[in-house]
Amino acid sequence: MKSSRHFPRLAVTLTALAAQACCFQAAAQNNQQLERVEVTGTNIKRISRETESPVDVITAKDIQASGARTALEVLKMVPSIGNDGYNDTATQNGFSRGVSTVSLRNQTATSTLVLINGRRMAPSAYANPNNGTTTLYDLNSIPVSAIERIEVLKDGASAVYGSDAIAGVVNFITRKDYQGLQVKLLAGANDAREYERQTVSATLGFGDFARQGYNVFIGLDYTHKGRSMVGDSTDEDIHAADYRAINLRRNPYGSFLYNNQPWFIRENGTTGSRSFPQTAAVPATNTVNTANCADSEKIVGETARYNITTNHLLGRTFCNYNLDQFAEMQSPGDDLNLLTRGTLKLGESMEGFAEFMYSRSERQYLGAPRTISGLTVANNFNGTGLAASFQPILEIGHPDNPFTNARAAVQLRFPTAPGGFDLTNTGARALVGVRGTAGADIDWESAVLWNKSDRDEYYYGFLRLPVLRQMLGPAFGGTNRSLASISADPDLSRPLLNSGSAEVLQWDAKASTTIGKLAGGDVALAAGIEIRRESIDIKADPENLAGNVLGLANTAVKGDRVVKSAFVEVVAPVLKGLELNLAGRVDKYPTLKTNFVPKIGVKWQAADTLAFRGSYSEGFRAPSVSQVSPGGAQFFLNGLVDPVRCNTEATPPVPKPGGETADCNKSVAGVGGGNPTLKPENSYNTSMGLLFSPTAGVDLVLGYWKIRKNNEVALTDGQSVIDHPEAYPAGSLVRDTNPNLLLNGQAGTGPLLTVSTPWVNQGTTMTSGIDFEARVAATVMDGVRWSNSLTGQYTLKYERIEHPGYARNNLVGTRGGLADWSTSAPDVPRLKMRFTSSLESGSHTLTGAANYVSGLSFIRRMDGTNLPEAGITPLYYSGTSCQYGGALNDQNLFSRAVLGVAPTATNGRDLYINRYPGCNMAKWVTFDVGYTYSGFKNLTLSLNIQNFTDEKAPYDPIGATGSQLGHNPGLHNPYGRYFTASASYKFW
Repeated sequence: MKSSRHFPRLAVTLTALAAQACCFQAAAQNNQQLERVEVTGTNIKRISRETESPVDVITAKDIQASGARTALEVLKMVPSIGNDGYNDTATQNGFSRGVSTVSLRNQTATSTLVLINGRRMAPSAYANPNNGTTTLYDLNSIPVSAIERIEVLKDGASAVYGSDAIAGVVNFITRKDYQGLQVKLLAGANDAREYERQTVSATLGFGDFARQGYNVFIGLDYTHKGRSMVGDSTDEDIHAADYRAINLRRNPYGSFLYNNQPWFIRENGTTGSRSFPQTAAVPATNTVNTANCADSEKIVGETARYNITTNHLLGRTFCNYNLDQFAEMQSPGDDLNLLTRGTLKLGESMEGFAEFMYSRSERQYLGAPRTISGLTVANNFNGTGLAASFQPILEIGHPDNPFTNARAAVQLRFPTAPGGFDLTNTGARALVGVRGTAGADIDWESAVLWNKSDRDEYYYGFLRLPVLRQMLGPAFGGTNRSLASISADPDLSRPLLNSGSAEVLQWDAKASTTIGKLAGGDVALAAGIEIRRESIDIKADPENLAGNVLGLANTAVKGDRVVKSAFVEVVAPVLKGLELNLAGRVDKYPTLKTNFVPKIGVKWQAADTLAFRGSYSEGFRAPSVSQVSPGGAQFFLNGLVDPVRCNTEATPPVPKPGGETADCNKSVAGVGGGNPTLKPENSYNTSMGLLFSPTAGVDLVLGYWKIRKNNEVALTDGQSVIDHPEAYPAGSLVRDTNPNLLLNGQAGTGPLLTVSTPWVNQGTTMTSGIDFEARVAATVMDGVRWSNSLTGQYTLKYERIEHPGYARNNLVGTRGGLADWSTSAPDVPRLKMRFTSSLESGSHTLTGAANYVSGLSFIRRMDGTNLPEAGITPLYYSGTSCQYGGALNDQNLFSRAVLGVAPTATNGRDLYINRYPGCNMAKWVTFDVGYTYSGFKNLTLSLNIQNFTDEKAPYDPIGATGSQLGHNPGLHNPYGRYFTASASYKFW
């Protein structure tokens, strides 16, 4: 019911636009006759862009007016673009570092197909094991200066384009038949001179195709972005005070592991028990540390000031290591994008065309020096699975062991192994084709496309096990080598190179013609074929494959396949004003049976000013090459409960006798893998809407859409494997066989080491909503053009069933995976919209925009798990339990003391729930302004101010992906008021 408050605002805006339309009727211009044009979502040229499916068009002029600097920023102006893609942030998931992706309708990036000039991009060279992220089209490779327009098809399009087009298509259409030389300089930064970006671009075109028979276009973009640190963000841009107090970032306390300052914890009980109790610091007989640092870097462990709760730190003086020096909000990098496109007339009815694109994206990420801890076993990987584990425990008699009668677990940071990552993504794309006409009305086209992306990623600071193991005793392959000599060993760490390549080689041919006549006009037919080879080759560093690196998972995949496709499409004007569009596509994948998907659309022109349209389509997403090929990604699974070693019937669960606390909150190695028996995801899409144009220059569009996606490909849930090992192949669970760690000596009760989680088909997502659009444009006085537009998406339903049989719950307006704990659903805001208004008068253009994103609830509502055979039924909470603050009236959970202030009767607790009693993330309303002046000869100057009123990003405790940046990078940004200035000069 709360979301209904948005409707009055929407109604007021639409009413204002309608009133404005009435005033513009007298000044409206006559409709211009439209030519046949290519429209995304159909292979038949149309005399109108308004097809049976909704298409948003963003022009180069729109991009200039918005001040957007990247392709992703351009697309975020479209309300139907979801927030569950990747945003190239400093804390982005390590399996897809440096990538920017796009998703439609909250259906993940793998369900949105990205095209360049109507043909698909090659995915980036990643094998991300997270659900919905295995096929990543990187928008960083697209030069913004070369874009003529972007068409966003907000409807299922698998019947036209094949796999991945479940939620829709984004088609980047580059310039053609361009003449001249233009250079543009752009610089951007916020009002604190952070988040800097500088871009230089050049566009060159020569040759008049109509007169000279050829044209060549070249576009070049080079962008540099600077580094901005977490400490540079202020309360004007994000809720920095909340970020400090609740997230404990920008906190005086960073880490108790200082450079070369070891901690030693005594082993309790018999030698080999691996029990290291972390009791309070006083008395401190079981813990020894040094504090050889400047007094300004020393602190005394206490809960009130630093929220330190680890027992052996309390009351102890130690050196405090500053982690904020590595915490980035924006990582530095450079992007180079080149696009060339040429056309050549080969006769009166035939032309050749060619394209070449090259892109290079570089990123540098900071990282703290690596650490070791003997309190837990470190799992390690090699090329085939699990390598020998490592636990740094110093034997009795080791030169650094301070205990004469007990072993010691050591904790230590190595400053000689500074961390970080250097990433380079490169891409190349070449296309050669011919097109023409045959006879009176047959249009045909054929082309060969080659597209390849490469990734080189250097990892720094990871520790080598052959050196580390030397600190162990002879029984564990070591020599009791001193910690100081190990730290000084130049072989302790080496740069590691993880590389990958993904490639698409494709030939296609298509033709369209008219095949008859009906009452409404000519019947158009299009048909085509396509043969595509897809391949991927991801390699881990040889050191990692050999199992020589501490705690670093491998990703190694190699595979290829050939896909054969054919499609047909018919546009039949059965009556005057009534048009049907029928399409179907057949795709044959090597590991799948032949796949057929249909689409039917209808458009009825009820009157000159009113039209209705609708469509029904089926779609599919074939498993990616990485999901069906040998190899895969290794990773760590966190938060698992081991019922063999943990009493799950207790509240809260407690370790069984002989178990450890970690058994009730376990982190283990996960091993994924290709599954050649995977089936494709399939979908059912429905859309309907109306278009109303009461006068020239006035367009109102209203539409309803619904998507159901089944058989979603996901990694097997690790907890399910642990709870029901009998339902999975033998060897899916690997346990430690050390006799000292078994419960009562019983075989098969050792601590968990690895869980195998292959790709499987599971889950269903259903979502629906309403699109609305209003555009009004007219000449209000001599030489003054006023244009206005309102676009928005109102989501009615988002339901995710993680496993067959789970409960269905509408998660709109929530952080989905928190509202329903049984799902991995994303953040689903109910309403997103953008209003723009532009005045053009001669050489002056003034633009304003308002952006609205509704908030999210963080209240726990249900656990939709439904497994009757296990006695589990859906659990519905009271609706008063806040994920980040406990019960809404609870003053104890998730509490944080005010930093630097001792507790008192008046300020003792700084609680999330006190600051945010509604347990939600607020809506965000921002305003942009822009001004362009073109009165100088050949020179155009622009100034854009995004977030003109400097509205700070709403506070988010973890962010959409757990990034803990204090804001949600999928819905908001931390820039505050951001300035972008550009100058463009056209030489000829």
